[in-house]
Amino acid sequence: MIRRPWPVAPCAALLIVIAPALAQGHAAAQDPVRTLDIGGPPRDSTTARCYTDSILTAALAGFNSPTAVNAFGGNARIPAADTIPASYGVAGGSIRIDGTVLGNVIVINGEARVSATGTVTGDVIVLGGHLTVAPGARVRGRRIQCDQPIRLARLPNGKMAARPPGRDLGHLASGVAVTVGDVRVTPYLGVGTYNRVEAVPIQVGAKATWTATPQDRVRMEGYGVLRTARDPSASRPTVGWHLSGLWTHEGTLPFTVGVAGGSTINATVDRSYSALASGLSAVFLRRDYRDWYLQRGSRVFGSVRPTTELTVSAAIDVSRQTTVLAVDAFSLLHGTEPWRPNPLIDDGSYRTLSAGITWDARSEVTHPVFNWYAQAEVRRVTSNDLAPVSLPTTIRDSLPRTGYGETEASFDLRGYLRLDPAQRLAARISGAGYLGGDPLTIQNRRAIGGADPLMGYPFRAINCDRRLKPDPAMPALCDREMAVQLEYRRTLSLNFSTRIGGYTIGVHSPDVVLFSDAGSAWLAGDSAGRVPANKVQALREWRSDVGIGITTRTLGLYLAKSLVDSVAVQLQLLFNLRF
Repeated sequence: MIRRPWPVAPCAALLIVIAPALAQGHAAAQDPVRTLDIGGPPRDSTTARCYTDSILTAALAGFNSPTAVNAFGGNARIPAADTIPASYGVAGGSIRIDGTVLGNVIVINGEARVSATGTVTGDVIVLGGHLTVAPGARVRGRRIQCDQPIRLARLPNGKMAARPPGRDLGHLASGVAVTVGDVRVTPYLGVGTYNRVEAVPIQVGAKATWTATPQDRVRMEGYGVLRTARDPSASRPTVGWHLSGLWTHEGTLPFTVGVAGGSTINATVDRSYSALASGLSAVFLRRDYRDWYLQRGSRVFGSVRPTTELTVSAAIDVSRQTTVLAVDAFSLLHGTEPWRPNPLIDDGSYRTLSAGITWDARSEVTHPVFNWYAQAEVRRVTSNDLAPVSLPTTIRDSLPRTGYGETEASFDLRGYLRLDPAQRLAARISGAGYLGGDPLTIQNRRAIGGADPLMGYPFRAINCDRRLKPDPAMPALCDREMAVQLEYRRTLSLNFSTRIGGYTIGVHSPDVVLFSDAGSAWLAGDSAGRVPANKVQALREWRSDVGIGITTRTLGLYLAKSLVDSVAVQLQLLFNLRF
């Protein structure tokens, strides 16, 4: 028997087929106006797209070079005996290189293959398609690939230029934008993550962008939030709001400074499933894999980027956090079943100071060659107005109502090694939780199990609730979590797709993934059944799994089996890369 914590059977095949089309919508979503997409667009946990503006600019400059040889559509081929004494560009077609190109090869919205006899003295850049380099081929420059389609326009002079995103639902409002001097004001219409507290949170407001100088841009946005599900318990208002301002400076030392505030429904820190997965599961299957609370307050934040790879950030939040209850939100299936209760949180007024550092040396996200990614953050949470929930002392010591203070942290280290154009190894170690001070509040506690990072276990299989009658809300109650993940990916030379306009429909060059995970979550302290705060839980108590999956990079279907416990095989559907 296969257990399905995120049931997928009837729609999984359809979603895999249309996944590349979802990626097109994802690319469009980078515009300041959000798309009307329940839960938001699929994305990697550390980046929004697999190419940068500088890569796109370089590709278009090379394509438009007066010395380049260009082809539009069709299937180009350079025979083994031929030498092209210039760069070669292809738009909306494919190229096979059996001969020699003395320059760069640039393919936009198409495919490129360098055979065993092929030679490219420069870079090979493929945007909106797939690159295959056969063993024995010689590519002396960079190999850059991103399978997210690029919207292009062919200019009257024959050159190619990037075209603004199309008028999908999220961009309808931009058609009535108003420009006053250097300020552009755009009506805003968006949708948040579907959940059992709000149902569909509809966001209506406006955004303004002021280009003060070529290096300085100020963005402001404000919108109201209409919570479409009625709340008989009156645990939260029907209408919320959000205001924010952001100043971005791109110069010798790039930095960002911002301020935000509002009355919003936020998810607790334990989020094993992505927003998109949780939102779709809630609206279709009445399974909401996130917990929620009402936050009213403000935030000041900033970051600086001393180098291209390094970002340092800091923030201060002052907020009032209160419990909200699940309501009778609509779902397409299982409509007569009750929702999983939304857990109580420790109500109170909080101040949170945080500081973080990120090192991202990846040249590409989906196909890095040999790169590292590292992130770490430390947070200090204090309160002088706390109304804590009473928990058994086996789970948590009592919290003070005033003078509360705790310190927590998180880290994420990833390494990538491309064995060849079709094979990649990757490893990750991550952890989060309590460092010192008073015990963590419920909204900052952890669990493990579910889609990520321990795929061989069901949702919150390890949540540290030791009561004989566990809370039916299944809150995350652990102090710490840690996991190690390994995976091997191989791209298959399969193409069951067709291009319609700028979209690819079908499955094209999917990845087969073999993986193994190990991890655990535990309570910290000196009492029986806890791990001392200065130690990590013994590895013999960790859980582990192995599995196999197939992914189109924006959507993956995985099977995973525990190696330790008698847990049924888990079928998991992810809308983003594992890491």
